Amino acid sequence: MVNSNILLAGHALIILVGLFVASPYSRSLYKEDGWRRMFNSARDRMLTGLTLVLLGGFTVSTHTWWFHNKYHEMGGDIGCSAFGSFSCGDVLANADYNTVPVMGLPWGMVGMLAFALLAFLVISVRKEPSASWVSMYLNAGYVISGFGILIALYLLYVEIFPLEMTLCQYCTLAHIADVIAFILFLKLKNHQATDEWAPEVAAAALVAKARESRRSNRKKSGGFVKPTSRSGDEEE
Repeated sequence: MVNSNILLAGHALIILVGLFVASPYSRSLYKEDGWRRMFNSARDRMLTGLTLVLLGGFTVSTHTWWFHNKYHEMGGDIGCSAFGSFSCGDVLANADYNTVPVMGLPWGMVGMLAFALLAFLVISVRKEPSASWVSMYLNAGYVISGFGILIALYLLYVEIFPLEMTLCQYCTLAHIADVIAFILFLKLKNHQATDEWAPEVAAAALVAKARESRRSNRKKSGGFVKPTSRSGDEEE
């Protein structure tokens, strides 16, 4: 049987690759032809990197949920390796803290749903970056991932105090993915407010503004103003 910490490293690798892609360092991978053209755009780099980070958060949350179900079905050792203060088996097998208070849902399931929702928002923005709802989606991702940090702080408190410094390495990795997602959503929100988000749209807006300025100046000077076509271009 594969050591669970080796599997944990697989989840971590996905998140680390996403973090690299989202960073300015991935700009060095840019090439004019093929799929590597996306590395020339900060928007595409961050959206692609964030998608990978959320994928890693989703897979590690799925694994956490699997451990939870395995314990409740079989009991005893759930195959989650322990080292130092990390022992996800002791955390996930604790009946008092391994589910959401009141709701009773396993934390792993909640993480899966949250990361899946965030991924939907990011993929939608990646598909249509100039849509009118982009700002709303980025704000929603920012708020949801921020709420996830509050939950992570609560779970960290549980691990440190009631569980006496017994940490769940799988849960911790999911929390790290959420913090990275929160930072990237913030950066995307700020980037979306600049002309660099959609340079083609910004360029078209400048052309339209210049055209309108010329027409306005001609009217003020009493000169002839050519009628415009439906596309906004002046007719010959």
